[in-house]
Amino acid sequence: MAEAFQYPTPPLAIYPEDLISHHRAFIARRRTERPSEEYRELTVTEWGEFLAHFELRKVALGTCGRDYATPCQHENACVRCPLLLVDPAQMPRLQEIHANLIDRLQEAKNQGWLGEVAAIETTMAAAAQKLEAMRERAAQPSTVHLGMPDFRTSASRRTVSPDSG
Repeated sequence: MAEAFQYPTPPLAIYPEDLISHHRAFIARRRTERPSEEYRELTVTEWGEFLAHFELRKVALGTCGRDYATPCQHENACVRCPLLLVDPAQMPRLQEIHANLIDRLQEAKNQGWLGEVAAIETTMAAAAQKLEAMRERAAQPSTVHLGMPDFRTSASRRTVSPDSG
């Protein structure tokens, strides 16, 4: 007579039923406390505003990474903004901006505009950081070739049964 198969060890994923039921009760209680208007269907206007937000995130140097429905905290000074996701294809544009900043810095120093000097130096540092990020991003391979698996070697492996040890 053949023996019934037994697991070498018992299954490890055992969840206490009381924990699961308490969690489900917590979620249900939280949902009843939230305003019901949060669970309604979106209007066409709301959906359009949501999609438009992502269109507004496209800027000259890349894409703005700010959250939905949040205003730009940096007054659209994208070069200085840490949320700007730079596009390596826009490197010439940023190099031109950086060169223009060098000219503006010299003018501000000549005129004695110390506030302007500080602002331009901050922007130049951010532009240099963004240029470096663009170089790093451009250097990364866009695709990785994993090759084709060789099924002949894996098909020739022998299967070991639990009782053959």
